[in-house]
Amino acid sequence: MTSVLFIHGTGVRAPEYAAALRTVRAGLARVRSDVTVAECDWGSALGSYLRAEGMSIPGYRPRKTDTTPRRAPDDEERARWALLYAEPDAELTLFALSGPTADTAPAPFVPGRVPAGQRLRRQTAGLADVPAVREAWEAAGLAGQLGDALRELRSSAVFGSACGALDDGGGGTDRGLPRLTGRSLVARALAQLPEGPGAVPVAARDAAVDAVTDALGGDERGIGEVLGRSLGAFARLAERAGGSRLVVSQRGPISGHSLGFSGDILSYLVRGAAVRAYVADLARRVPAPVVLLGHSLGGVIAFDLMAGGTSGPLPPPPVAQLITVGSQAPLLYELDALPSRPYGTGLPAAFPEWLNVYDRRDLLSFLGSPIFGSRVRDVEVDNGQPVSAAHSAYWANPRLYEVLAQALPG
Repeated sequence: MTSVLFIHGTGVRAPEYAAALRTVRAGLARVRSDVTVAECDWGSALGSYLRAEGMSIPGYRPRKTDTTPRRAPDDEERARWALLYAEPDAELTLFALSGPTADTAPAPFVPGRVPAGQRLRRQTAGLADVPAVREAWEAAGLAGQLGDALRELRSSAVFGSACGALDDGGGGTDRGLPRLTGRSLVARALAQLPEGPGAVPVAARDAAVDAVTDALGGDERGIGEVLGRSLGAFARLAERAGGSRLVVSQRGPISGHSLGFSGDILSYLVRGAAVRAYVADLARRVPAPVVLLGHSLGGVIAFDLMAGGTSGPLPPPPVAQLITVGSQAPLLYELDALPSRPYGTGLPAAFPEWLNVYDRRDLLSFLGSPIFGSRVRDVEVDNGQPVSAAHSAYWANPRLYEVLAQALPG
């Protein structure tokens, strides 16, 4: 039986790794029941952390509770979701500010009739009891977040304003507010996931939105031409530039989120021998044939282990295949920044078969074949996520497991 040693990337610690490991095991079990996935949580054992609690960072305040680092398919849709991941109220805000369209007028007063915005707001109170909503959210792995997301949405002043704008705009649902409500609700739930929004497959995310939209009486798949244009332009701007004053004012929180990422990279490049020895020891303990599956920095660690060894008394473990996913090993080699291989030396003769998986929107993934030639096979996948979430979304992409099923030995 093939053993896959799953080597995580930067900023990952025990709770986050455990969730990713469950996802990888479930994904491979669906396509290759003959494969076992072994644990390699090197970050909890040897990862970096702020030893002086961030005293070197202006404005940094260590969190007192959970300190775990957290981390359509057309371009317009990806950009809108990138905006929603950062601010779940973004689309509702633009809806509330857009005002009535030119061809609508306030609905005439009808005794006993509840205005559409008020009716929509009341309907959200019972969403958790709608079977189709519960089923879709359970399938997306978001059932545990539904209650909190609903309470947050209903208490939002922006949502109240959007409902009021619906009444002012003619009393109908033609401007897509049920769908915007569903998108905001799902974005709030995704924000609660410690693994990040990319942990939920795009199809499951969209199905959760559809279920809410249908339950609220919406039947349009669009969000309105005028609103769509505004969102597209604003979302692209937000995706490309965060704004210098905002970044400076939020330096403390931003540092808290990013240090787990950059800290592990710096620590590994300086003291990576211990990490490679840790991985090698685990690889020797699992049944052959052994496959190293490395995500991000995990792929760099696995590459270094195979290319340069452990720098210890024992040789590298016998490995049948290396699979890197969203990894920076090719770039670091081109920059002459890898501990194991100076640029120009190529791969050693005993280097195993190498598969390198990347997503064009994952700006932390790179191509191996232009650098190493036919000794590495690059395979592109589309995680269906915007740039901000693509790097963490591989394990929620069914296409990745199809690629792995064909590539793994056995």
